[in-house]
Amino acid sequence: MTTDIKHQAGIAPGIMPGIVPGIAVVLADPNSLTRDCFSLGLGTLCRDMTVRSVASLRDAAGALARDGRAEVVLCNIGAQAGLNDVLCAAIRDAVSACLPVPLVIISDRDDGGMILESLRLGVRGYIVPSLGLGVMLEAIRLVAAGGTFVPATSLQSLIAPVPGTIAVPPPGPGADLPVTDRIGGLTPREMAVLTCMREGKSNKLIAYMLGMCENTAKAHVRNVLKKLGATNRTEAAFMAHAHLSRGAPLESNRP
Repeated sequence: MTTDIKHQAGIAPGIMPGIVPGIAVVLADPNSLTRDCFSLGLGTLCRDMTVRSVASLRDAAGALARDGRAEVVLCNIGAQAGLNDVLCAAIRDAVSACLPVPLVIISDRDDGGMILESLRLGVRGYIVPSLGLGVMLEAIRLVAAGGTFVPATSLQSLIAPVPGTIAVPPPGPGADLPVTDRIGGLTPREMAVLTCMREGKSNKLIAYMLGMCENTAKAHVRNVLKKLGATNRTEAAFMAHAHLSRGAPLESNRP
């Protein structure tokens, strides 16, 4: 089902109208209540905004194929625990199907890892409920103008360590050397994966803890094994343990 809402009469109390005319948005949301709330809220906030609401990303791609007019596609993924393989594939396919129209995700989770993974999949914006409709409109305007939107709180969580998250192990002697010389060429993200491997975590659990797809976790594990020259996860974990125990550079076993 597709619903077009173009609000012209009145502005909700405390909300200033938008100033950018003619913004066409396609909103994909499986929940009828939130779909209607977002449509009516955005239409009230910006009187010249047209919101076409559909139930899925597939329906959004179909709506674009039929008439092709939209500046932004919004997709509400709600309270997903993370970007599992099915959702990753759906987002990747939607990004491709909606091109050149940018895709913006609405999510209940303000999670830095999940946001980074979304951006890697081609998403151009990530909106969380704490921002409010006013910021949401500005984010839509930014993305429609060619930019990318990420909440400031999410950027701060990526910069400052948060209790309970996985941190890259502190370097030993030789800390003045670049990471690539010190730890077998591993990136900080790969070091976080290696930390999980040392703790015996599965790919699925690594993906959950680091906010990525399971396939992405598998790719990181393969890269770690290749860079360290390890034949399996156990050998890589042993090498990491030895490195952290003696504080010596972790070199690859490859000739």
